Amino acid sequence: MRLIPFILPTIIIATSASAFLQRQKMQWCDINTREVVRWEGDTAILAHGSSMEELQCNIFLDSNKVALAIESFGIPETWTKISYQTQDELQKQRKDLRKKARKHGIEMNLEGNLFSVDYNWVVKKSVGDLHDIANQIRSTARRKGYRSQRDIIGAFASFVQELQYQLPPEHRTNYDGEKILTAGATMPLETLANQRGDCDSKSLLFAGLVRSISLVDVIFVAIDDHLFAGIQLKRLPSDHFIKHEGSDWVLIELSDSWPIGHVPENHLRVIQSVEYDVIDID
Repeated sequence: MRLIPFILPTIIIATSASAFLQRQKMQWCDINTREVVRWEGDTAILAHGSSMEELQCNIFLDSNKVALAIESFGIPETWTKISYQTQDELQKQRKDLRKKARKHGIEMNLEGNLFSVDYNWVVKKSVGDLHDIANQIRSTARRKGYRSQRDIIGAFASFVQELQYQLPPEHRTNYDGEKILTAGATMPLETLANQRGDCDSKSLLFAGLVRSISLVDVIFVAIDDHLFAGIQLKRLPSDHFIKHEGSDWVLIELSDSWPIGHVPENHLRVIQSVEYDVIDID
């Protein structure tokens, strides 16, 4: 999770494009289908001959919807430059800016000096656009014999994990050359179109996909400069999880290929020290 200071003084892609639709052939391996004998730190010891299930499907991206999603998110940098004469005037302008920013997926802190992503806004804004894509991924998994909820969630998690990891910029430039503050995140459709994202953008894509078909409830778990997803799922004895509002939430590391319920040890130590924040996704 990234806070932006306030400005004051392995996926294989084959693409063919039409006027409005872009077809992308997606192939990925599901790390959850390996047979793990045991873990030694962050290293999985696999059963002899163990392999991963390979999945493949075509998804269609509407270029108009991608462009609209991108344009809907973020605020002009000029909005963050406030001129005032009194403290009352400053507070009023900050209140107005906070209200306007929320309409574009950006949260502003009470002090008015930091911006962050409104995760709920992004997920809610994206579920309609992601519904058909999520159905395609789920159908692909079912054709491969996936039946349980956990197995199907694994297909979605591995799909997102194999996108290239890359930090998005804190700003984008719109068609008019104006700098737009995005707090270092991209909309899920943009993440798919670009085939890359960081922990925030990948977690947003995962949450948008699974929530679009009501597959599982999701929360985000934030530590320092990192973000996990948590899913409300019956846990296995070996799962890494947290308790939140009386329920078990199994952790998923989406920035790289990790199986459901297993996160890197350095991050797990932070989680076990209860040094994290939970963001509920409605």
